[in-house]
Amino acid sequence: MISGINFLGQITPKYDLQAQKPALKPMECDCFVKSTPETDKKEEAIQKAKEKIIQEIKDNNIEYGFTISPEGEILAQNRGDEHSCSVDSRKIVPQAILLHGHPVALPLSSGDIAVLIATPAKTQEAIMQDGKFSRMSKRNPDNGTGDYRQIYYNLEKQLNLMALEQLGIDYKLNMGDIIKMGKDHIQYSTMRDMEDADDDTIIEELNKLGIDTQQPPEQIANDLKELMFYQLLTNPQKYDKEHNSIMDNYDSIQELLNSDEGKVLRHKFAQKIADKYDLEYQTDLF
Repeated sequence: MISGINFLGQITPKYDLQAQKPALKPMECDCFVKSTPETDKKEEAIQKAKEKIIQEIKDNNIEYGFTISPEGEILAQNRGDEHSCSVDSRKIVPQAILLHGHPVALPLSSGDIAVLIATPAKTQEAIMQDGKFSRMSKRNPDNGTGDYRQIYYNLEKQLNLMALEQLGIDYKLNMGDIIKMGKDHIQYSTMRDMEDADDDTIIEELNKLGIDTQQPPEQIANDLKELMFYQLLTNPQKYDKEHNSIMDNYDSIQELLNSDEGKVLRHKFAQKIADKYDLEYQTDLF
């Protein structure tokens, strides 16, 4: 699991990808693949990296990572701990291959996937102690978005919301949440005590403020937050029900995500993200 990424260097390389074609047409009885020194070097580097990663898991129960160029040059090695290892984005060249170990046999994490999306890397792969893998690859190479932190936040939030659904915990806004927001805002802006006001009174007051209460709760909340700008300056996530539901149930979410049931959930999450970002997801964990 990639826990951190160093963006001290800005990556903006331009490159073209030449489609690789097999040297010989496969026949029914045999399949021949043309081997080149560059291909041999890359495959050898990948194999040695995997052996090192597995050895580090067996000996030290830690994650160990490699950044390998498309020509097979090892650009960086990163020693992590039992939960994560970092990667330096300045070492990730276009079409680089990223490899690291997972001491616990889980699919790629949201952080792992965020590194792939945010950088020019071609592939991100997690290796387990028994040699099994979880791999994500770009179907169409690009320079990456460079916005790792935002991508990671969005992916991690989506994974946690999937966990809440699995746990049967409601995290979606409803009119009860809107009434609570409305009471708070009216009390703050008018200094009137609205604690005992009924729902119809609050809705009437919101309509007077120009809030269309016939909209879906999410849109009403967005409109209300604009009126509550100064009120929310010190706590902008006070009425973010998704965020608050995750924080309130954080321990339960982590317990689920690190269980056998969570392993399957992470797998489904990776499949969804692959579809969304036009990535290819492969694994032999299942």
